[in-house]
This record gives sequence, C-alpha cells and structure tokens, in this order.
Amino acid sequence: MAVGHGGDRATRNNFALKDVSEAIGESERMTQRLIKLNDLIPQLQSLVSSGKLGTLAAEQVEFFNALYLDKVFVLSKT
Repeated sequence: MAVGHGGDRATRNNFALKDVSEAIGESERMTQRLIKLNDLIPQLQSLVSSGKLGTLAAEQVEFFNALYLDKVFVLSKT
C-alpha cells in the first residue's frame, strides 16, 4: 500500500494562490510578487513600503546577491 502525501504540491500551491489573490482582490501574478517581497532584506522592504521602490523592481532586485543588495540600498539613500 502506497503512502499518500497530500496530493500534487503544484496543485495545492496554485489553489492556495488563487484563493489568496481572490481574497485580496489582486491578480495571481501580483499576489506572487507580494509574497516574494517577504524574502527581501528589511531595508528593501522598507523602500517598497515607502513607495521609493516598486514591487516589480523589488522582485527583480531579489535576484541580486547580498553584496549587491547592500550597494543598492546605499545608492537608494542618495
């Protein structure tokens, strides 16, 4: 007898994403962006919250390594 693991992870995640996006009134893509913002360093989260950095730009910045993130934060203060 095989042990069940609760279904396909992708299906569960997509279903949850759909529910969350409907609950907050955003598209699934925007909801994904907002969720990814939680992974940013606190300084960048602060810039997004203050409106100095857009969500799309922040999503792209997350691919930088930590060294470059520190430099981006310093440059944003100028």
